[in-house]
Amino acid sequence: MQTIRCDLCSANDTEALYVGTAWRQSVPDGVALVRCRRCGLMYLNPRPDPAEIGAYYAADYAPYKRAVEDERSGLMRWMRRRKLIQRRRMIERFSGLHSGRILDVGCATGLFLHEMALAGWHVTGIEPITAAASYGRDRFGLDVFEGMIEEAPYERESFDVVTFWDVLEHTFSPSQTLARSSGLLRPGGLVAVNVPNWHSIERQWFGPHWIGLDPPRHLYVFTHDTLTSLLEQAGFWPLAWICFMPSYFSFIISLERRLNTIAPRWAQPVSRLLNIPGMRLLSEPAFALTNRLRLGGVITVFARKEGAHA
Repeated sequence: MQTIRCDLCSANDTEALYVGTAWRQSVPDGVALVRCRRCGLMYLNPRPDPAEIGAYYAADYAPYKRAVEDERSGLMRWMRRRKLIQRRRMIERFSGLHSGRILDVGCATGLFLHEMALAGWHVTGIEPITAAASYGRDRFGLDVFEGMIEEAPYERESFDVVTFWDVLEHTFSPSQTLARSSGLLRPGGLVAVNVPNWHSIERQWFGPHWIGLDPPRHLYVFTHDTLTSLLEQAGFWPLAWICFMPSYFSFIISLERRLNTIAPRWAQPVSRLLNIPGMRLLSEPAFALTNRLRLGGVITVFARKEGAHA
């Protein structure tokens, strides 16, 4: 376990929001979510150190998904592919490019990079977990560096786009990670950062059981203001904040965790019911509305590196 100062302003002046058993799940003793009184950044302190954190990423960790083509359900194949296409189109929209060099940090099993490669992009990934990195290389033939972005041997200003899909909250120093990504981007390049939305309805409903907190894997929680400050410190200019990714399954996990606390016998039956593929389709209008209001469970900020277009 390690204790740290605020990664945004370096202060050591915090208030505790949630501690230990507030989450009612497997969290190391002493872990707490705190908020910096100076700048408002929220983070775990104390927290597992880099040597310990890997123990909390099981082989069946939800983001480590297999290829869309291997999905048995045709409906699930369609929904998953649509999600990947949405990501690609957003990148093309805000970058103004339909091909180029893209780096996906925390690429997991490489599904997004595979979609970009099919569309003609030159793709590269970074993934610290061996099993996930190996899957991306073996299944899709991807160029995946196994490790952290700070260790990756890439030349400065060698990418047109850098993406962080549900990754920045897992990093030990978002300020250093964003600074490194800025160095790897050409002037005018695009960064996309998707994170749990602190301002979401789900966070307000589920409180400590909200999956956006997910200790000890999520080391940071960002508001609009704190993430904007981190991006600007790294030399980025935010272009847009958009809730476009579905948060149905994260909603289910949050609900299950909440039910495990207040009505344990209902948690599994309700989860099984909501995981029926057709249930997601029925719920899409409601989730589309919360996304339009920027109150969805996750939010993406698209930001441009300062400097002229190449």
